[in-house]
Amino acid sequence: MACCVITAFIMNRIIKACDTFDMHFLEIRYHDDDCAPTQEEGRVESETCRLSIDGMTCAACVNAITKALESVAGVFRAKVSLNLGRVNVSYDPALAKPQQLLQAVNSAGYQGSIGEKSTNEIIEVLRQSNELQHLRGVISSASVCAATILSLEYLHFSSNIHAALPFTIHSHVLPWLIFLLSAKVQMFDAWTIHTRAWSRVSASMDTLLSLSLILGLGLSLVGVTSSFSRSSSQPYASSGSSLTVVLLAGRYLEAVLRREGNAHLSALYEIQMDKEKYQLLGSPAVLPASLLKEGDVVVIHPHATVPCDCYIVDGTSAIDEANITGEAFPVSRGVGDFLLAGSKNINSALRVTICQDRSESSLARIIEGVTTATEQRLEGTESLDTVMQFFVSGVIVLAFATFLFTLRQQKGVPPLAASIAACERAMTVLAAACPCGLGLATPSAAMAGVDAAYTKGILLNGGIKTMNAIRNVTHVVMDKTGTLTEGRLSVLDHHFDNHVKINQAVLYRLLAAAEAEEARFHPVAKAIFKWSLKQCYFGDSQSLTTGALPETRNVVRGTGEGVNCEVLAYPNTWIQVCIGTASYLGQAGITIARSASTRSDRSVVHFAFDQQYGGYILIQDTVRPEAATVLKGILGDGLQVSMLTGDAALEAARISSLLDIPVLASRASPSDKMQYIESLREQGHRVMMVGDGNNDVMAQAVADVGVSISLTQGCLAGTGSVVILSGDLNRLAELMSISKKVMWQAKLNTRWALVYNVVALTLAMGLLEPWGIVITVSMAGSMMALSSVSVLSMSLYLRHQLRAGSETHDVGRSDSIHHG
Repeated sequence: MACCVITAFIMNRIIKACDTFDMHFLEIRYHDDDCAPTQEEGRVESETCRLSIDGMTCAACVNAITKALESVAGVFRAKVSLNLGRVNVSYDPALAKPQQLLQAVNSAGYQGSIGEKSTNEIIEVLRQSNELQHLRGVISSASVCAATILSLEYLHFSSNIHAALPFTIHSHVLPWLIFLLSAKVQMFDAWTIHTRAWSRVSASMDTLLSLSLILGLGLSLVGVTSSFSRSSSQPYASSGSSLTVVLLAGRYLEAVLRREGNAHLSALYEIQMDKEKYQLLGSPAVLPASLLKEGDVVVIHPHATVPCDCYIVDGTSAIDEANITGEAFPVSRGVGDFLLAGSKNINSALRVTICQDRSESSLARIIEGVTTATEQRLEGTESLDTVMQFFVSGVIVLAFATFLFTLRQQKGVPPLAASIAACERAMTVLAAACPCGLGLATPSAAMAGVDAAYTKGILLNGGIKTMNAIRNVTHVVMDKTGTLTEGRLSVLDHHFDNHVKINQAVLYRLLAAAEAEEARFHPVAKAIFKWSLKQCYFGDSQSLTTGALPETRNVVRGTGEGVNCEVLAYPNTWIQVCIGTASYLGQAGITIARSASTRSDRSVVHFAFDQQYGGYILIQDTVRPEAATVLKGILGDGLQVSMLTGDAALEAARISSLLDIPVLASRASPSDKMQYIESLREQGHRVMMVGDGNNDVMAQAVADVGVSISLTQGCLAGTGSVVILSGDLNRLAELMSISKKVMWQAKLNTRWALVYNVVALTLAMGLLEPWGIVITVSMAGSMMALSSVSVLSMSLYLRHQLRAGSETHDVGRSDSIHHG
């Protein structure tokens, strides 16, 4: 009896502490289509539908929904996110419809709707707002009733008070009052447990808890109606009530831990909300970020959030990118620099041109990447899934077997007393088991890793699957430009051919307009765009700051080599602009001047107007200062490292000599890079491809792990498993360290949960009773609650360790080169 009270008291104190220190974490929607076309294996045309689901509480719910959806004819795959309360379903539209998917979810006992929740609703789910508010109310009510029941049972069973009370009150009024209060606690305060248990098709954790509480209430009823129970002084009502308080308190602690684990993701969604409005240049309209579109020119005032991906056309200011790239210190940004949606303007007003709608911005893609990462499941865990599937049914069978075994052992005991003892033992077994700990073991560790990695500027698109692949990597292949080199490109010099008859002010605008789109994907294009834009600004500030760049059409991009398009130079006058490598211009039928064609330096970019050679631009880049240290660390881990580049052999040899790294190949085209990666994999290597631009996307797609080393639209929209948002090569070593620790923690969590359940069930069945080790129902309930809490706590401790291990790096800028 004392242990019930102590357990309930401790849980109550913990909850009070949580409420006392409950701080609103930095609460900082991804607007994609509800149904989007995809392509499945075998070239079967498919669609992806997103459903929002309410009522999921544990991993058993995830398994139940996954099983319900994947049993629908035509469904290829269902990925459930417990944190966000949603599921992405890939299905054949010829065989299944969204309404059928929704019906499958509803038939499984859950409430669903087609489409994404609103941003506010998602934030509430991540913060566990409704769940915590509900639990606070029922815990408070249950605690008061449980204390009252304890007091009344003391009056009922105390021999001294027994003699002082009238017989009617002692024998009839008190027992029924105790029973009614117990029924209120075990049925009404725990109503959500019962409704979730019996409204769903598959058995879950709630089924076990509901059965245990119903058994406890049954024993309380026996205590009221049986003369044996009244004479044996067994306080069943307080045990059942204390168990209810313990179970509810455990759920509260679990919800608090979930909220803390989701704090950073909710902070990202908070940024996504339309809290600020922006003035359109030349218009009285003031619009929220969600209504801004490509080409709009707006002013971002100091301390305002950057609404969409954009580039600066006027002004210089310090920009805080901590929420997006993990960069610890503000960075200076000026004319021609790109700003990321969600970053913060610090000290000066900026005039910017929107280059990407909010729904397609880097912030939206990052949020989608983080949330998608939490939905990934680790391959090779089929045996654990099988255990989870039959766990609840197995525990019910075990509880019944324990009841029969205990009943058989009660020799010489009155039948009613034997039945009560057997029921208590079965109730203990039901209360002790917890499949949630098993289900949370891997996802909680994965979430800790994804969150900790993001705070360091690393986006793990593949979640736990990517971390497992990183742990098994044997060969790391590095691109050169923008990866091993700094990528902080600057224009050293330029030359305009004498045959060019275009005004230089117009020429700069042509170059800037041609590279404006490409600059979001390629570092060299970014350098040329920024340089050209500055020339426009200094030469004709009025023309630049009052509107967008000239219109372009018929844009043709050569992956990793250049761009060819038409630009509206004057009213009704279009000029063809071709910018890229010598080979790219040669393929376009443009003859390069002899003096320029003799250059072997790969950092030369050529351009032409209307099929006539126009000149070249010289680009400068240097080796990253941290490159040698990072490569040494990778080699120290027993991995092989090589360089694969599209640059000239001389430049590749220079970098190879400086960093002491073998060259896998030079002058490699994107398709060449892909073939080299495939060759390494055929040799048995587990390959990680590290690159910085679209010319590396094909190679990253066929590698075991693809790592993009800079934040560009190409990196976010491409096939890379990992994006290092800050562009800091040091993060590569941290990525490998995080992956190893997370996979170790996932294995530890799983083993801990398995052993914990085995020990809890062993104690609950009374197998250690001959040695004097016995647990009560409330103790069993506490063990059940602490199973999930302990797993979540270990994962949160891992997140804290991973975050604390981060060293502050002043990354600065992330400009880099693309045409190689």
